[in-house]
Amino acid sequence: MTEKTDSGGNLAGYAVAAATLLTIGFNWLAAAGMVGGVTPAEISAKYPTAVTPAGYAFSIWSLIYLGLIAYSVYQLSSKAGEKARSVRWLYVVTCLLNCSWIYFWHHDFIAVCLGLIAGLAFTLFLINSRLRTVESTKDFWLVKAPFGLYFGWVTAATLVNLAILLASRNVETGTLFAVGLIVVAGTFGILFRVALRNYIYPLAIAWAVTAIAVKQSGQTAIVATGAFVVIACLIATLSFVVNLPSTDHPRDEAK
Repeated sequence: MTEKTDSGGNLAGYAVAAATLLTIGFNWLAAAGMVGGVTPAEISAKYPTAVTPAGYAFSIWSLIYLGLIAYSVYQLSSKAGEKARSVRWLYVVTCLLNCSWIYFWHHDFIAVCLGLIAGLAFTLFLINSRLRTVESTKDFWLVKAPFGLYFGWVTAATLVNLAILLASRNVETGTLFAVGLIVVAGTFGILFRVALRNYIYPLAIAWAVTAIAVKQSGQTAIVATGAFVVIACLIATLSFVVNLPSTDHPRDEAK
């Protein structure tokens, strides 16, 4: 999916910028209750689960969108590396999936939403796979880091979406199921930190799990499991201090 001509490259670059603006705009309309006459939180409140995070957790979207704006501007620059350009069309697909999820979520199609967010997670996995090694420090902070954060959050959100689907079908899950999902989230955090060499991915997992523990503060098993997972993910994230790329040349960022 790399662009081989100037016209093709320009088209992809402008498509990325347009997709970012449309996605942020559509999400703003959704948050304002202008999609289906409800807000995302109102739908979530209909289906409480033992892994529903505290409301503050969703503020991470501000950081995610800031990172995606930075990527959208950077990939238009002549200084952008090939890796930044190679994920353009995949990124456009993520924007379509993001907006589609919002639309169906606001219309209470929970099963469809699970399929869409799983597709979003898979597409972000493909993007992060291409960014396993990057060409410069700029590529790390303006491309790899934003997509790592995005993928981590969507991974956690997919697991929560699964719990919400079960709740919408009146399936009793309970504490043990919640503990299992948190362990799965933590396992993904460590696994993809290693496989994708992405230090930011587990940080988003830690953020989500912390918010779950805060919301479920009365559930000792959930809080204890959450604390263990958060510590493990933070250790994985902080390893970037000694492996952070510091030159403008390709290098292995982690081992």
